[in-house]
Amino acid sequence: MEEKHQLKNLWKELFNDDLEYINWYFENIYCENTTRILKEDEEVLGMIFENTYDISVDKSDIMSRYLVGVGVAPHRRGEGIMQKLLLESLEDSKRRKEEFVYLTPIDNEIYKKFGFGYISSIAEYKLEFEKLKEFKKSHKIQKISKVSFSVEILDEIANFYNKITKNYFIKVGRDREVYNKIFSELFCEDGVAYTSRDGSNEINGYMFVLKSEDILIKEILFENKEVLSSLFSIVYGYKNYYSKVKVICAEDSYLEDYFKSDKGVIKTIKNKIQARIISPELALMRISEKLEDDEVLKIYIYDEVIKDNEGCYQIDKNSIKKIDQKCDLEITISDLVTLIYGFRNADNAIKTGCLKINNKNINQILDKIFVKKINYFNQDF
Repeated sequence: MEEKHQLKNLWKELFNDDLEYINWYFENIYCENTTRILKEDEEVLGMIFENTYDISVDKSDIMSRYLVGVGVAPHRRGEGIMQKLLLESLEDSKRRKEEFVYLTPIDNEIYKKFGFGYISSIAEYKLEFEKLKEFKKSHKIQKISKVSFSVEILDEIANFYNKITKNYFIKVGRDREVYNKIFSELFCEDGVAYTSRDGSNEINGYMFVLKSEDILIKEILFENKEVLSSLFSIVYGYKNYYSKVKVICAEDSYLEDYFKSDKGVIKTIKNKIQARIISPELALMRISEKLEDDEVLKIYIYDEVIKDNEGCYQIDKNSIKKIDQKCDLEITISDLVTLIYGFRNADNAIKTGCLKINNKNINQILDKIFVKKINYFNQDF
């Protein structure tokens, strides 16, 4: 059987996506050169799709791999197939000197043992349609469907995304090519987009909407309350056909503040993305840049998967080197990722036992370099 066809069948068996979506993925995203598989007697038993994206980290750009579709044929689970594929992937990233790779875990414990730790969350709101009754339209709204879509919108919406997300510590880079795929995926799922425009006809907000049993706003970005109100007023127009609305948005959107009352608004913060530090020297340089000239920090990193990473690192201003000395603190690679990329702060890591302190004199430095930040990842291909 053709390899690509086997991959489609395995995807369907494991993730139960609609065939239309699976075909869309393999027509628009799939690349043989970035797909890692394990075969036996010409049968595909395991797979990982390694999709590359430009990532902005503290306003600097890096390339990173987004691992999706990680799966093993059900009848061959428990034989170490996923472990073999994942280790091969991490070793390849190490050879390429990549800073980190990332994925959306179905179960965080599965990947934590491979050194992955959370770096971002997403906000999810559930509400009754009547909660949208109070919102009024004050901006021009444009509906974009599969029929009305034009590539002319791509640069505009990419520019708006970069403007509205400029202060996020980490975000996925989105240009016209990425947005073209996002719209293609949206239309594959029979979704529509709505953009809001200001008096100068510049985009000041947008949302992607899917309709099934309820309304799902799978992404919404907006400049201010008036823009959100205009977009929500459009959603309220679906009130006769649906009863509930679910909204996915950035962790710091605080939609509850825009309602007259937050009664009936259910907010959940969901951990979304796990990352795996591949090259500690590159990751630790982000700490080094924040140190003063007279500050030194020595961190012992435990890494049971990539043994070359394990050891004590001395971090000076703009300098990283491995040393054979007693260290100020000890941490696993999976916990370190949560600190370097701002998922948690130093105080939280100490309280939860993720950080072992051997030198109490460094607490002030830790409070400065390990600070909670907002990161934004919201796409699934």
